Amino acid sequence: MKLEVLDWGGSGRNVVLLAGGGNTAHVYASLAPKLAMQFHVFGITRRGSGQSSAPSSGYTAKQFGDDVVIVLDALHLTDPVLVGHSIAGEEMSAVSKYHPGRVSALVYLDAGGSFALYNPEHGDIDTDRVELQEDLSKLGHNTFDDALITKTLADETRYRRNLQDLRDEVEGAAAPSPTVADRSSIASFQKYFTGYYGGILPEDEIRQQYQITATGAVGNRIGHPIPNKANEIEKERFRVLDTRALVIIPFPDAFNIGVTHDPAKLAAYKAQEASRKEAQIAIWRKQPNVQIVMVPNVTHYIFLSDESEVISLITRFVNDLPRTSRPD
Repeated sequence: MKLEVLDWGGSGRNVVLLAGGGNTAHVYASLAPKLAMQFHVFGITRRGSGQSSAPSSGYTAKQFGDDVVIVLDALHLTDPVLVGHSIAGEEMSAVSKYHPGRVSALVYLDAGGSFALYNPEHGDIDTDRVELQEDLSKLGHNTFDDALITKTLADETRYRRNLQDLRDEVEGAAAPSPTVADRSSIASFQKYFTGYYGGILPEDEIRQQYQITATGAVGNRIGHPIPNKANEIEKERFRVLDTRALVIIPFPDAFNIGVTHDPAKLAAYKAQEASRKEAQIAIWRKQPNVQIVMVPNVTHYIFLSDESEVISLITRFVNDLPRTSRPD
């Protein structure tokens, strides 16, 4: 097992960047050098992505968190701050739960979904699917168990609601596919992503994720076929966060350009997104060590669409942390 680690240099507090799902640490190629003007900045590409190994197992929140700690130990980083985007929220929460005190703080870049801190009202479609499957399996052995029947009905209702939300999201927000012209060069491809994500996807990340032809066009996506991955990716339910954290949430969202122009579908998507975000914010507010900042009218890739604001928020938060050891 090998994990790709990037080191952008710098001095002061150690800051470790964790990418979202489908990305590598190279997605921070623009943000990281600017953070390195005040901190020592690293990036980790998780297993199964980019140049990191893609073993046949180990795709769970706990293992992803363990991988991060293995890298911290190897680099002798004693008081780092983890900064993660999107699904990286689950591995940061795993570090907090299974390695208490190992990091100084966590920064969630639109990474505070139910996979990072579970919301029992809205649930999480992946975790809830696994639980519903377990309910149905148990019913096969205990058909007349009243308590189990009641639980199964409640879990089924929550899962059905998640399916409807997913349908609204797919119909309201799925990205339009890039055209041949969009793929004709890396610059054209970056322009396509700017229209969708609100910021420029770094060339380094495009080269990690896509084949580049002899003419400079962007070809097929580079993937890692992992036979057993689908059986392990069910999300863990994290119910508390003991580590100090900054949770940055785009709200109200600047919604991505979708493939549909149906006003009803777009309205349904926006309504369910707002409801889910508001409920998730309420869950985070119950955590005593968490600072919440809502940034309006930015996209999910907030560090691309509003880089200067993200740098300002991270810098202020990290500089306010107590120093526990000398910087490496």
